[in-house]
Amino acid sequence: MAYRTEEYRITQNDPNITLFDGTANIESTIARFICPDRTWIKVRPGDIFSLLAQDTTPTGVASTSVVKLIRTDPNTRLKKQLMLVDYTAVVEFTDRNKLYTIGLQATLAPKSQMLLDITADIATAYVNTRFQLSCEMMYQIEDDF
Repeated sequence: MAYRTEEYRITQNDPNITLFDGTANIESTIARFICPDRTWIKVRPGDIFSLLAQDTTPTGVASTSVVKLIRTDPNTRLKKQLMLVDYTAVVEFTDRNKLYTIGLQATLAPKSQMLLDITADIATAYVNTRFQLSCEMMYQIEDDF
């Protein structure tokens, strides 16, 4: 078997993402990425993360809201927290000098999950959630025989 590695960006539009509404003042998972079969995702130190979380009006969450990025096994029993920051640290999408960079490394094996959690002052609406996470994807390709 052969493998290919390439840069990848996980966003709210990724086919492996499920989005959820968040509950006000309670830590809520607002996005779940499940790593596909025959694929590995590596989050590296220096990869970027951005988030826009709003309610249905759309009103943004408070700057003091807490955002977590967590890698889990397929059963969500083993967890590794990759990020725990105030919302203000991750709201930038374009200015390269202000983008939040991940400080830890983690690899997601097939069926492993990445959870995006937020504790916000308002209920967030999945239709108004936007985010990006840069990473590296390695996937298995079929031989040409």
